[in-house]
Amino acid sequence: MSITRKPVTRDNAAIGAFIAGAPDARAAQPAPAGDQQPARRQKVKISFDIDPDLLARVDQVAKASGVSRNAALALGASWLIDDFKGRTARRNG
Repeated sequence: MSITRKPVTRDNAAIGAFIAGAPDARAAQPAPAGDQQPARRQKVKISFDIDPDLLARVDQVAKASGVSRNAALALGASWLIDDFKGRTARRNG
């Protein structure tokens, strides 16, 4: 039987104080009412299948535009909806 050391007990209060003292753990100072930016809405993760050649084209456009693949797909979806609404509005008078 081997001799083992006694496990070190941790002081949870000291750990909490250390974490609370970190610059990124502090509560943000509320900005003046006129300077507040609107809150960003939570995004939803989705999964879908896409043709590899189409994905390569999306990646090329995203890289040339300086945006991420996700941003390019979201922008494309937005353009599709705007186009659909425009066509529907023209059709319905």
